Amino acid sequence: MDILSSLTYYSFSALLNFITSLSMTIIILVKNPKPLANKIFTIFTLSVVEWSLFYLLWLNAPNKELAGFYMRTCMIGVIFMPPLFTHFVLSLLSKKMNKILLAGNYLLSVFLAATVYSSLFAKEGGASPPFAYWLLPGHLFHIHLIHFGINILYSEYLMFNFIKQSQGMFRNQVIYLFFGTVIGFLAGMTNYFYWYRIPIPPLLNILVPLYVILVTYAIMKYKLMEISIVLKRGTVYTAGLLLVLIPTYLILLWTQNIFFKTINISYSIIIFCILTITAIAFYKIRLKAETAIEKVFFSNKYDYYKILTNFSKELVSVLTLNELLDKTINTFTETLKIKKASIFLFDEEKKAYIIKASYGLDEEKNKIKIKQDVPLIDYFIEKEDVAIREEIERYPSTQQTQEIIKILKDIESEIAIPFMEKDKIVGFCNLSAKGDRSMYSHEDIELFLSLGRQAAIAIKNAVLIEKIKESKHVIRRMERLKTIGDMAAGLAHEIRNPLVPIKTCLDLLTGEHGVDAESIKKIAVCAYKEVERIEALLGEIMDYSRPRQPVFKDEDINNIVEKTAIFIEYEAKKAGITIDRKYDKSLPAIKVDGEHMKQVLLNLLINAIDAVNGNGRISIATRKVKHLLSPSGMIGEKEYLQIEITDNGAGIPEESIERIFNPFYTTKHASKEREGTGLGLSIVQEIITEHHGFVQVRSELGKGSSFLVNLPVEQPEFNLREDRGRMVTNKKTKDITPSIKYPEEPFQIIQ
Repeated sequence: MDILSSLTYYSFSALLNFITSLSMTIIILVKNPKPLANKIFTIFTLSVVEWSLFYLLWLNAPNKELAGFYMRTCMIGVIFMPPLFTHFVLSLLSKKMNKILLAGNYLLSVFLAATVYSSLFAKEGGASPPFAYWLLPGHLFHIHLIHFGINILYSEYLMFNFIKQSQGMFRNQVIYLFFGTVIGFLAGMTNYFYWYRIPIPPLLNILVPLYVILVTYAIMKYKLMEISIVLKRGTVYTAGLLLVLIPTYLILLWTQNIFFKTINISYSIIIFCILTITAIAFYKIRLKAETAIEKVFFSNKYDYYKILTNFSKELVSVLTLNELLDKTINTFTETLKIKKASIFLFDEEKKAYIIKASYGLDEEKNKIKIKQDVPLIDYFIEKEDVAIREEIERYPSTQQTQEIIKILKDIESEIAIPFMEKDKIVGFCNLSAKGDRSMYSHEDIELFLSLGRQAAIAIKNAVLIEKIKESKHVIRRMERLKTIGDMAAGLAHEIRNPLVPIKTCLDLLTGEHGVDAESIKKIAVCAYKEVERIEALLGEIMDYSRPRQPVFKDEDINNIVEKTAIFIEYEAKKAGITIDRKYDKSLPAIKVDGEHMKQVLLNLLINAIDAVNGNGRISIATRKVKHLLSPSGMIGEKEYLQIEITDNGAGIPEESIERIFNPFYTTKHASKEREGTGLGLSIVQEIITEHHGFVQVRSELGKGSSFLVNLPVEQPEFNLREDRGRMVTNKKTKDITPSIKYPEEPFQIIQ
């Protein structure tokens, strides 16, 4: 209490130095005391603690003898600072250390410390206002000062030179250490003026804790000395609040004592409470304040974080794997100005990580495969952190670290971001250095880890969607083959028709009665045309049965409808069914996939034949119609080409019409000639949705059904939707439309 009650500016600065340096020592001892650089830095901070403590005791010593003892004792800490700091910098920068020079450096400090209580180092002094007592320098004190200056200048030069020649996260670490120690040493060295009775007071002592603050910030932001401090946001703020408020309260007590020669505890407590309430209130608005400040003073950095944060939100909306990977690579390279990047994903078949997307890598690098049991993958799983090459290079050299470094060098990666899903590594993204040579900060790394976790989920979803698509292609092919089976009789008839004239031609050529050369030529031409007819027919069948992605090109809808009707007509006639046509000859050509449209029409026509079940009629009509709102989201009246297939069969029951487009739901039963799979109409719906169109159904029991296929005259430019529709019901008419966020009845209802 004596110290606090007589607290001067110099006493307060010494107390602050003591508290901050001791805190730094504790942080290193608790978090990571093992590396050599950390051990040396811990001893260095302890020397600062020793100096600050005895400096405080010296300022408040009750008599001359005790003041002289405290002052000599505090110099022991100062004497050991130079060799400790030089040793720390050499160790941190992995510089080769001359053991003889290093040992000599320490031995000189030991010798000077041994003489500190003698007149060789310091002589008895006297009052040196505003200080009650200050020693005078002895002969060895001059050697100490030179020793101090050489070590500090040399160490700071090493760091400055390293900063100029390097880049990356470690460079950022050294920058903070460099500026922190420069400020700390310059502030502390102001104490030497009074040794030589130069009347310049050590007012800058208060700045010594700045080196601790900057080093602590480098530890938290850039993992300086391989130390990572992770605390809850509230804990961090509370700790920071205490560090600010306690010194503020001490300053308040000190200023009261200076100006009023007394301390009013009640008044001090009230002021302290007001400061605390203000600080807590600021916590509520600080995020908005930070955002506003970032926008004004750090607009580039703010935009960069904003882009990456928005990208993390967009990941979930990207459904295709290639698009997801391309978007990820492009976002990183364009935002961070990165020259090289790559994404590895795990391949189940090859049991290895394969490059699926890259930027700036040569052809040989793109062939690299990484096994699932390599140390890099183990590192991701164990650390749950990014792999920074420069940081790992500073680890103790082991076979594991060397293998990790080799992999990162091979793929030209400065930082590797894992895509983690629980305890599995789905893949990882590799980035080279930033374009501006600055390294990735702690905020960058936290953001990358968050992006990695979200990317892992997005990748798994995209892979799952691709597998579903592959399954759908298989199902669609099976349905195509089933449809061809249903068409077999019609196909046989279509192929037999040209075979009859071919056979006749061959009979004429091989008959008993000879034919002249002119007749032979005509017979050959006739046979050749019929062979071409068979080839064209078989070509269409092959095109129809071959699975592939939609290929959109301008097609005549009437032509597609007629070719499909020809396929099925023989089957219809055999069942006693007449097919009527009514085509609008003025229809324009529109962009469709012709083979996919044939599958749609064949499915609908075969269903119509089954519904009529003999002695009935099927009519096919084409026309142009208008709808107010399209399924693709184009608002306004748009034109569609409509294909209507109507039968006079039994109709569809009310309870079934809501479900007929659901996969595996069928109204065909084993008692009928053909048992349905329940996939035909589902595939019809899928194909028409891919064309940005929609299907309408009209049916009444005992009267028949109509299926109306609506295809847009103008295809929208944006990507096809993957969602597969909902049903809009109005009385007996059922509209099957894609799922979009628009009014419940976007189309004209057909009565």
